Amino acid sequence: MDKPFIHLRTNSSYSLAESTLKIDNIVDLAKQNNMPSIALTDNNNMFGALEFSIECIKKGIKPIIGSSINLLDIKYKNISSRITFLVKNETGYKNLLYLSSLSHTSNNHPVGIYAKDLEKNHEGLICYIGGEYNPLLLLKFQNKISLIEETINFFQKLFGVDFLFEIQRVNDLKIDQFENNLIQYANDYKIPLIGSNNVKFQNSNDFNAHDALLCIAQKSTINQTNRSVSNPELHFKSSQQMKDIFNDIPVIIENNLLIAMKCNYFPREIEPKLPKFVNESNISESELLEKKSKEGLKKILIEKSISSKKIYEERLDYELKIINNMGYAGYFLIVSDFVNWAKSKDIAVGPGRGSGAGSLVAWSLAITNLDPIHYNLLFERFLNPERVSMPDFDIDFCQNRRDEVIEYVNNKYGNERVAHIITFGTLASRAAIRDIGRVLEIPYSEVDQFAKLIPYNPSNPLSLEESIKSEKILKEIISNDERISNVVDLSLKLEGIHRHASTHAAGVVIGDDKIINNVPLYKDPNTSINATQFSMKYVEKAGLIKFDFLGLTTLSIINECVDLIKKEIPK
Repeated sequence: MDKPFIHLRTNSSYSLAESTLKIDNIVDLAKQNNMPSIALTDNNNMFGALEFSIECIKKGIKPIIGSSINLLDIKYKNISSRITFLVKNETGYKNLLYLSSLSHTSNNHPVGIYAKDLEKNHEGLICYIGGEYNPLLLLKFQNKISLIEETINFFQKLFGVDFLFEIQRVNDLKIDQFENNLIQYANDYKIPLIGSNNVKFQNSNDFNAHDALLCIAQKSTINQTNRSVSNPELHFKSSQQMKDIFNDIPVIIENNLLIAMKCNYFPREIEPKLPKFVNESNISESELLEKKSKEGLKKILIEKSISSKKIYEERLDYELKIINNMGYAGYFLIVSDFVNWAKSKDIAVGPGRGSGAGSLVAWSLAITNLDPIHYNLLFERFLNPERVSMPDFDIDFCQNRRDEVIEYVNNKYGNERVAHIITFGTLASRAAIRDIGRVLEIPYSEVDQFAKLIPYNPSNPLSLEESIKSEKILKEIISNDERISNVVDLSLKLEGIHRHASTHAAGVVIGDDKIINNVPLYKDPNTSINATQFSMKYVEKAGLIKFDFLGLTTLSIINECVDLIKKEIPK
């Protein structure tokens, strides 16, 4: 049977502003080309690792988890070198989580790691170097030939047979000039060769779209000469195309396949695991929840002079039984703890929103301020044993002081177990039109006029293609204006691409263990608390529990009004 070529360097749009390929595109391309396996090696992040793994499993492709990370020891004209890792086993995955997290959380500028960071965190990883950021290539340009031998010896000592050299034949002059040197070093040091195409877009027709994406990232236009330009070779090539490229070094095809066979670990979706409630009591969470709920309810019944105690006590026992049987006592205790801490510090907290207001336990713990029995609210809408799902309280805090509550949780559970959740800005249809119009140097007023004709519905957004089909005037403009037609063609290929990372407005995760053991970390320079590299959907699939700390400006305004009233009328 003819051996397939395995792509070991593939970039998704999570390599922000570097690739036009979405995760599902990459997996579909592997499937269409009868490739049994493919690697994801996004630059300086693992944003898409779990998403990629789940998508591969769904479509019968073996995922190879990897990442390229800047090596900060070696620089050339302010360009960091880069090394790439592939995961062989679970230990390797844990080490890659650590290295990727370290590159973001250690305040290195630019993002990256140092060679010393690998000494204790290399086991279970395959390491390869090649391409335009090859540290050996950069050392040669600096005429530091003696350091090349030192660098090879360092990596070979750490990784042994799992240290490889990568050949790229993508018509890049710098890489081409160094190829013979790299092959000679491979022979001298007995280092295996692999090959890649540094995949960044789907096919040769997508070159212009990829070049436009680079322009967007650089805030330049297509006709500027002092900018990074795309390479038309960096598209997804078939096995036969790659074999033709490396026909003089056929061992590369064999080595790529052997590497794919070596890589036998990838993350899977797991059940969510609640963190343990931090408290000084020796009793179980279930017993503590029962104790606090009954004490809270007793206090409320007295304060509000409620005489029909039996109805409340029976409802409380009913809810407690369901909560404890489902194993969610800790969740209620954690939420109650930070809500009551906020109240003790005069931080305004909302009375309760959504289905959580239907819980008498929540009312008894002062999580909410609504009597669910008085208002005939159903607990089952919040937590139903017949439809198992995680409880989810949306808690409103004063916008101006919300961060104090998150800081309290961070201090209580530890910085290693608490993180914000990352979120990604994407190139939406209107933004894509405007950005591409600027790149193609079309007057903004004309492009903006067209963009405003695209229907805008945040609750049910249409894709650009759907908008064009539904709006006759859009079709007419595209038919009559070749410049706008070109803008639309490129925008259709770039719509939905990830363009930047930021922090989710409300979501915070608290882990049962160090978050880094299961999810890679990211650092938003605007916050003191780490964020996850996985978005909200995949954080939950990785087993972490989300807590919502919503900042509500209305509460801040009410707070300020109360303060003003107190100043005017002290009593």
